[in-house]
Amino acid sequence: MARNVIRLYTRHMSAYYYAAGKKVNLEPDEEHVAVDQAAAKEAGLDAKVSASPGTAVRAGAGVLVTSRSSLTPDTIQRLQEAGALQPVYRRDKAVVVAMPEVRVEFDTPDQRGRVMNLLSPNASDVSFTEDTADRLVLRPVSGHGEDALNLANRIQERAKPAAVSVRFVQFVPKPKTTAP
Repeated sequence: MARNVIRLYTRHMSAYYYAAGKKVNLEPDEEHVAVDQAAAKEAGLDAKVSASPGTAVRAGAGVLVTSRSSLTPDTIQRLQEAGALQPVYRRDKAVVVAMPEVRVEFDTPDQRGRVMNLLSPNASDVSFTEDTADRLVLRPVSGHGEDALNLANRIQERAKPAAVSVRFVQFVPKPKTTAP
């Protein structure tokens, strides 16, 4: 059984991230699911999930946000098993999807050392997709956006690098315009 110590269960805990060193709360959106379209296609599930006008809430950046009720429980389970589902949140009026990628920036070697010390006990749970003196890009092996969000928060709270952020895909509603 695979070890998964950095999992965040958003249905039972509050979700948040840090921006400019300040905690920003996210509201879990249980009515919607986000489908990583490439992962769904790779699993042969792309025909089960489409960006049809009747079901899609938003689509872009390789992500489709759709109503959970527009998918059968079997399809949701198969998408989950394929690693194609990502968490959906709301922040103000925006719909926010956490993707499984964390970017960490360093100003000093000491910051980098603190982050590497924090990551070492969980090395089997994280893969490094970029590793330079001033930046790391990490992916949770699980492929889950919740795990990326949790990892970024742990790094911020315990290691305090120059910057750490989860890759989010955000959909902002278009402002309503009125004719003059």
